[in-house]
Amino acid sequence: MEISNDGQFMSLMGDISNVPKAYISQIAHIKRVLERWVSDPKYREEFEVDAAKAIASLNVDVKKEEITPLIYEEEAKKFVDAFNNKEWDKFPLSTFRYKAFFEEKKKHRTFIREESRSSNPKIDAWRHRQINRCAGVLGLKKAEALVHAPAAFEISNGCSVGCWFCGVTAPKFEHNWPYTAENAALWKGSLQALKDVMGPCVKNGFMYWATDPLDNPEYEKFLKDFHTVTGRCPQTTTAMGTKDLDRTRALFNLSASLGSDIDRFSVLSLKMLSQIHEFFTPEELLRVECIPQNKEAKDRYVKANAGRARDFTEKKQAELTKEKDGSTIACVSGFLFNMARREVRLVTPCTANEKWPLGYWVIDKRTFDSPEALKAELESMVDKHMRIELELGDRIRLRKDISWEVDGDDFKLISDYLKVTFYKHKNPTSLLKMLEQDLKIEDIALRRMREDQVEMAETFFMLNELFRKGFLNEEPEMVKINLPVLTPA
Repeated sequence: MEISNDGQFMSLMGDISNVPKAYISQIAHIKRVLERWVSDPKYREEFEVDAAKAIASLNVDVKKEEITPLIYEEEAKKFVDAFNNKEWDKFPLSTFRYKAFFEEKKKHRTFIREESRSSNPKIDAWRHRQINRCAGVLGLKKAEALVHAPAAFEISNGCSVGCWFCGVTAPKFEHNWPYTAENAALWKGSLQALKDVMGPCVKNGFMYWATDPLDNPEYEKFLKDFHTVTGRCPQTTTAMGTKDLDRTRALFNLSASLGSDIDRFSVLSLKMLSQIHEFFTPEELLRVECIPQNKEAKDRYVKANAGRARDFTEKKQAELTKEKDGSTIACVSGFLFNMARREVRLVTPCTANEKWPLGYWVIDKRTFDSPEALKAELESMVDKHMRIELELGDRIRLRKDISWEVDGDDFKLISDYLKVTFYKHKNPTSLLKMLEQDLKIEDIALRRMREDQVEMAETFFMLNELFRKGFLNEEPEMVKINLPVLTPA
């Protein structure tokens, strides 16, 4: 639904200074009850016995009827229908408002994905292909959850948290990248170099990966520089928010002052959730997601079977997605930086598997020691790996997960999650068999012309359509580059 801002429904993303406090509290209090309910089975039991008492224990002003349409399956179905049909008299208005906020956050995620398009046509075409590919290999639901951010930055070497389910197998914490004058100059210069190559979309990057941002005691300084150079405050996701709650509150206040829309706690235990709820008011956490990573959380919060979690497939199978379902937590189709090592990689999501256990491809990897050197390396990677169209000498084949069916002059390309039909092509069986053989484009076109009287231009057009839609194989070989050992600055 469209947010009306007529007092009945108001936007809670962006500037909310004109939103009445009562409206904010209404949504924030419902959010708090749901956070406890999805994370804590004991609380769910208490809610069943005496909902009013369970709600009151959280010091929030919420009624049972405001919550039940959001947690009980049969009632939820009726509620969603009423929401879609704008039948506001059938359930509490506050519950509809919470649902509107939830939908607004989903819409914001889609907006960020669209806003992350690069102004560089080569990068934009490459990224669009990765989005199409992910829809086929991960399924539309999982693919929709990926923003394909343009960049991510690590400002530490390793992570001190050590989660068993870490989807990118973060190594043990070694050292931070300190905010010295020299490093600050390289940081701001690197952001500008990336912006020069990719365009304004760099503002949708973020500052963590196989790291926790709060491991670096000067994270906030780097964050302010990111905002200065790119024009946006990056989202913060942390599993260390309760280590120094005063610092975390100050960080969230800083993020809000710089226009951040959403920040996130990774909640590792019920104790951590209790600490968060005791320290922060519901209103303070309106736009801070509490992501339940504790073992007691409802089963829809299962973790990705990627990275370190793959070592626990049998022992923790109840907490993990099934391997056959495909899994990744990677959400960057672009450049992944480790500033402590002065390293940049070109990456994009994939299903975690034996070859790519971290759930993303590493297409290239370079080092740099200055903004100028970085810009040259980025441009080199773009020229080497990204293109708008195929070239005659390219060898191509279908992705290895693709099968096909032919029906007369029509054919379907089939992955685990998608079927796409292409209509009216002469002898498609011959074409598809050639696309299983790693042949040159010019050879395919010539054979199509000789054997099926298909004009070469028509074949070029068809192959480029398959290319744009992400059906052709672009999976890289494993990237092995010996990187220099760098002493922390």
